[in-house]
Amino acid sequence: MRTRLLAILLLLNVAFVAQAQDGTGSFRATTRVGATATLIDNLSLITIRDVNLNGPATVDGILNMAPQTSAYSGLLRINGRPGRLVRITYLSSETLIEESGSGAVINAKYLISGFENDNQSASMMLDIGEATVRIGPSGTYYVWLGAILDLTNAAPGSYVSKFLIEMEGN
Repeated sequence: MRTRLLAILLLLNVAFVAQAQDGTGSFRATTRVGATATLIDNLSLITIRDVNLNGPATVDGILNMAPQTSAYSGLLRINGRPGRLVRITYLSSETLIEESGSGAVINAKYLISGFENDNQSASMMLDIGEATVRIGPSGTYYVWLGAILDLTNAAPGSYVSKFLIEMEGN
Protein backbone atom coordinates (compact mmCIF):
# COMPACT_ATOMS: atom_id res chain seq x y z
CA MET A 1 0.00 0.00 0.00
CA ARG A 2 1.44 3.34 -0.99
CA THR A 3 0.63 6.41 0.99
CA ARG A 4 1.32 10.00 0.14
CA LEU A 5 2.14 12.91 2.40
CA LEU A 6 2.35 16.26 0.74
CA ALA A 7 3.73 19.01 2.91
CA ILE A 8 4.15 22.62 2.07
CA LEU A 9 7.11 22.69 4.33
CA LEU A 10 8.73 26.01 4.55
CA LEU A 11 7.49 29.38 3.49
CA LEU A 12 10.64 31.42 3.61
CA ASN A 13 9.84 35.07 3.64
CA VAL A 14 13.22 36.75 3.47
CA ALA A 15 13.19 40.51 3.86
CA PHE A 16 16.57 42.09 3.28
CA VAL A 17 17.06 45.18 5.42
CA ALA A 18 17.75 48.32 3.42
CA GLN A 19 21.40 48.44 4.31
CA ALA A 20 24.45 48.63 2.08
CA GLN A 21 27.03 45.87 2.02
CA ASP A 22 29.55 46.43 4.77
CA GLY A 23 32.65 45.48 2.80
CA THR A 24 32.60 41.86 3.97
CA GLY A 25 29.77 41.07 1.59
CA SER A 26 27.32 40.32 4.37
CA PHE A 27 23.64 41.24 4.44
CA ARG A 28 21.23 41.45 7.35
CA ALA A 29 18.06 39.46 6.84
CA THR A 30 14.97 38.51 8.73
CA THR A 31 13.00 35.36 8.12
CA ARG A 32 9.67 33.87 8.93
CA VAL A 33 9.33 30.15 8.41
CA GLY A 34 6.04 28.34 8.73
CA ALA A 35 5.28 24.68 8.27
CA THR A 36 2.11 22.83 7.45
CA ALA A 37 1.48 19.18 6.68
CA THR A 38 -1.39 17.00 5.56
CA LEU A 39 -1.27 13.55 7.12
CA ILE A 40 -2.42 10.43 5.34
CA ASP A 41 -1.79 7.07 7.09
CA ASN A 42 0.94 7.00 9.72
CA LEU A 43 3.64 9.28 8.29
CA SER A 44 4.11 12.72 9.79
CA LEU A 45 6.57 15.54 9.36
CA ILE A 46 7.43 17.90 12.21
CA THR A 47 9.55 21.06 12.08
CA ILE A 48 11.92 21.03 15.05
CA ARG A 49 14.10 24.02 14.12
CA ASP A 50 13.46 26.69 11.50
CA VAL A 51 16.06 27.75 8.97
CA ASN A 52 17.92 30.79 10.34
CA LEU A 53 19.25 33.19 7.71
CA ASN A 54 20.22 35.84 10.26
CA GLY A 55 23.40 34.14 11.44
CA PRO A 56 25.45 32.76 8.57
CA ALA A 57 28.04 35.06 7.02
CA THR A 58 28.28 35.59 3.29
CA VAL A 59 31.52 35.23 1.37
CA ASP A 60 31.73 37.08 -1.95
CA GLY A 61 27.93 37.38 -1.97
CA ILE A 62 27.30 33.65 -1.37
CA LEU A 63 25.57 32.37 1.76
CA ASN A 64 26.48 28.69 2.23
CA MET A 65 24.53 26.80 4.88
CA ALA A 66 25.68 23.15 4.78
CA PRO A 67 22.98 20.86 6.20
CA GLN A 68 25.52 18.49 7.80
CA THR A 69 27.41 21.16 9.72
CA SER A 70 25.59 24.48 9.95
CA ALA A 71 23.91 25.37 13.23
CA TYR A 72 21.60 27.60 11.14
CA SER A 73 20.09 24.82 9.02
CA GLY A 74 16.51 23.71 9.54
CA LEU A 75 15.71 20.44 11.31
CA LEU A 76 12.70 18.26 10.52
CA ARG A 77 11.61 14.88 11.85
CA ILE A 78 9.70 12.23 9.93
CA ASN A 79 7.71 9.88 12.16
CA GLY A 80 6.53 6.54 10.86
CA ARG A 81 6.64 2.78 11.16
CA PRO A 82 10.18 1.52 11.99
CA GLY A 83 11.93 0.13 8.91
CA ARG A 84 9.48 1.74 6.49
CA LEU A 85 10.95 3.08 3.25
CA VAL A 86 10.04 6.68 2.47
CA ARG A 87 10.68 8.40 -0.84
CA ILE A 88 11.40 12.12 -0.41
CA THR A 89 11.20 14.54 -3.31
CA TYR A 90 11.79 18.27 -3.01
CA LEU A 91 12.46 21.42 -4.99
CA SER A 92 16.24 21.50 -5.34
CA SER A 93 16.67 25.01 -6.74
CA GLU A 94 14.79 28.15 -7.64
CA THR A 95 15.20 31.81 -8.46
CA LEU A 96 13.64 34.18 -5.94
CA ILE A 97 12.49 37.49 -7.40
CA GLU A 98 12.30 40.65 -5.31
CA GLU A 99 8.59 41.32 -4.81
CA SER A 100 8.49 45.07 -5.56
CA GLY A 101 9.67 44.52 -9.13
CA SER A 102 13.19 45.93 -8.78
CA GLY A 103 14.56 43.09 -10.91
CA ALA A 104 16.81 41.86 -8.10
CA VAL A 105 17.06 38.08 -7.67
CA ILE A 106 18.44 35.46 -5.32
CA ASN A 107 19.43 32.11 -6.78
CA ALA A 108 18.79 29.34 -4.25
CA LYS A 109 20.02 25.76 -4.24
CA TYR A 110 18.50 23.64 -1.45
CA LEU A 111 20.47 20.82 0.17
CA ILE A 112 19.25 18.19 2.60
CA SER A 113 20.93 15.54 4.70
CA GLY A 114 19.34 12.86 6.84
CA PHE A 115 19.89 10.26 9.53
CA GLU A 116 17.73 7.96 11.67
CA ASN A 117 18.92 9.67 14.88
CA ASP A 118 19.19 13.33 15.86
CA ASN A 119 22.90 13.47 14.98
CA GLN A 120 23.56 16.19 12.41
CA SER A 121 27.27 15.48 11.96
CA ALA A 122 26.53 11.81 11.17
CA SER A 123 23.83 12.70 8.62
CA MET A 124 24.32 11.74 4.98
CA MET A 125 23.69 14.08 2.05
CA LEU A 126 20.56 13.02 0.17
CA ASP A 127 20.35 12.98 -3.61
CA ILE A 128 19.49 16.33 -5.12
CA GLY A 129 15.73 16.52 -5.51
CA GLU A 130 14.91 12.92 -4.57
CA ALA A 131 15.99 10.22 -2.11
CA THR A 132 14.67 7.03 -0.55
CA VAL A 133 15.31 6.71 3.18
CA ARG A 134 14.48 4.13 5.85
CA ILE A 135 12.70 5.11 9.07
CA GLY A 136 14.93 4.16 12.01
CA PRO A 137 14.18 1.56 14.71
CA SER A 138 12.74 4.27 16.96
CA GLY A 139 10.22 5.26 14.25
CA THR A 140 12.00 8.48 13.28
CA TYR A 141 14.16 9.91 10.52
CA TYR A 142 15.75 13.37 10.84
CA VAL A 143 16.26 15.76 7.93
CA TRP A 144 18.46 18.88 7.96
CA LEU A 145 17.70 21.59 5.40
CA GLY A 146 20.48 23.85 4.19
CA ALA A 147 20.97 26.09 1.18
CA ILE A 148 23.43 27.91 -1.00
CA LEU A 149 22.07 31.38 -1.70
CA ASP A 150 23.68 33.56 -4.36
CA LEU A 151 23.09 37.13 -3.17
CA THR A 152 25.29 38.85 -5.76
CA ASN A 153 22.23 40.11 -7.68
CA ALA A 154 20.13 40.78 -4.57
CA ALA A 155 19.00 44.19 -3.38
CA PRO A 156 17.16 45.28 -0.26
CA GLY A 157 13.58 44.05 -0.44
CA SER A 158 11.37 41.04 0.11
CA TYR A 159 11.92 37.63 -1.48
CA VAL A 160 9.56 34.69 -0.98
CA SER A 161 10.28 31.00 -1.38
CA LYS A 162 7.89 28.11 -0.94
CA PHE A 163 10.07 25.08 -0.27
CA LEU A 164 7.97 22.03 -1.09
CA ILE A 165 8.74 18.51 0.11
CA GLU A 166 6.74 15.40 -0.77
CA MET A 167 6.97 12.03 0.96
CA GLU A 168 5.68 8.67 -0.21
CA GLY A 169 5.80 5.58 1.97
CA ASN A 170 4.95 1.94 1.46
